[in-house]
Amino acid sequence: MKPFAAAVVAASCLTLTGCGYFYPFADSRARASIEAMNLTDVHLHRTVMGRSCSKSDHIFYKFTARNMSGQTIKGVVCMSYMKGATVRITG
Repeated sequence: MKPFAAAVVAASCLTLTGCGYFYPFADSRARASIEAMNLTDVHLHRTVMGRSCSKSDHIFYKFTARNMSGQTIKGVVCMSYMKGATVRITG
């Protein structure tokens, strides 16, 4: 029974990793991309589906931040394994 349980756990981990949800350093990469646009007070929220992202993206974040004049900015960060992060301002 133990080998079967290990196989189920391994398959589950690979499936979730394929979604990009457990990608290491994704949080810091997303935050750095937002801060590179001179936005501060960044609050990230990991999402499973990225409506504003392309089909080739696998890692999605919604965020709120403040611009230089103190206005609240909303947007999304779309990432994949072999490309950089794309920041889109949505509101």
